[in-house]
Amino acid sequence: MPVTEYYLIGSITVPSNWVALIVGFLVAYIAIRKRYGKQLAERFSDAVFYIIIIWKLSVVITDFSTVIKAPMAIVYFNGGMIGFCLGLVFVALRLLLDVRKERLDISGVIGLFMGAVVVQAVYQVMMALLNDGGLVPKIVTAIGFLSLVVYLWIVAKKTEENSILLPILFMAVHFFVATLQPRGLTDSSFFVSMSIGLFFIALFWRMNAKVMKRRESFE
Repeated sequence: MPVTEYYLIGSITVPSNWVALIVGFLVAYIAIRKRYGKQLAERFSDAVFYIIIIWKLSVVITDFSTVIKAPMAIVYFNGGMIGFCLGLVFVALRLLLDVRKERLDISGVIGLFMGAVVVQAVYQVMMALLNDGGLVPKIVTAIGFLSLVVYLWIVAKKTEENSILLPILFMAVHFFVATLQPRGLTDSSFFVSMSIGLFFIALFWRMNAKVMKRRESFE
């Protein structure tokens, strides 16, 4: 859903997508902590922190000339979608390192993936509620993402050996919903979802292959 509404918080005007994203992060943190425990929830909150900091400071890269002329621009501006994607890349590389060093098992990675699913689901539903748009796209968005997060939340712990199916379903639902939204497949959130989905498909495939190789070595 495109941003059509802005909210005044104190002296700061906040677009609806910021509100939706913040709510998504909070709900995801609470959900992970309740189901997977404090340690994984803290990993998730660390990832969110890195994304926000990189997104904010990346204005130095995206608008270097303005920052040089007015250093205080760092306080008021951010790196936009480019900065957000840089934050995601950093978090993805950090996650890969944790998996490689065996600081995270398949259950932990599934938990973090579910955090990403909850963030995206809450974000999409909030955007549908907070902004103007057609009734049908709003209903489809809400039903589609709420059904997705509820279903994945139920089956996530039962599908460790077939974990690759989780991001595939996540991508499929977002693809279907995106076709009915105003910006369709060109929306930035769709690009982010597809990137996250592909990353976790590759990661789960690698982890499952490693587990299978270990099992074969014991037989």
